[in-house]
Amino acid sequence: MGSTSALAGGFSSFFSIWQLCILQISPFFVAFLVGSYLPMLEAGSGPGVLRWTLPPWLAFTLSFSLVYALLIASGLSLSRPIIANLGTLRIAAAIVILAASAQLLLVDRVPALHRLHRPPALSVLAMLLGVAFALVYSPCITPMLSEIMGLATQRATAAQGFGLAFWYAFGTCLALWLVSAALILVARGVAGIRRRAAGMTLACGVVVLALALLNLSGLMTHYKAFALGFAL
Repeated sequence: MGSTSALAGGFSSFFSIWQLCILQISPFFVAFLVGSYLPMLEAGSGPGVLRWTLPPWLAFTLSFSLVYALLIASGLSLSRPIIANLGTLRIAAAIVILAASAQLLLVDRVPALHRLHRPPALSVLAMLLGVAFALVYSPCITPMLSEIMGLATQRATAAQGFGLAFWYAFGTCLALWLVSAALILVARGVAGIRRRAAGMTLACGVVVLALALLNLSGLMTHYKAFALGFAL
């Protein structure tokens, strides 16, 4: 298996039955990216989708894929302290997610947040969010991921497994961006959505807030079980 196959595997998993596992992160990232764009529609500017979404997506994808791969590659020495302190790190991750939800909920109410609501600042927030999402995510073991983990858990092949896990996560994030960009394009073309952009931004903030609360309350495992229940 090479990096191209791993990337394709992560991408295709988004559009398969394994999406039920990705529901731990997919609706929340889509809500963040779409919600980040909607205030511009409310202002009547409607900037380019690529210019507005690509930098935050890339920042999120690189940080998410890196931490995800480290958690998968337990055979690496660097991964062990992260795995050993995962409980504490997940609390910190929930705080970062709370900050992202606050940005969406308050962007139209706090002038300072509105001034910061631009791709560079959003990219920094998205980078932190990528780390947070990787820490709270408990992936299901797809056939390809099982093969990757077989390499990643052995010291002799852990580096190879790390690389494959990185590209697998990158492929999943690529699918997330395509879905988010498609939803934004729809929003730009529907007058009713443009008129309700402020309310929809709030709704996106509530969705992101839900992820933080699921992790702080310890209910994330119940949410995952609920999502998987649709396949049983």
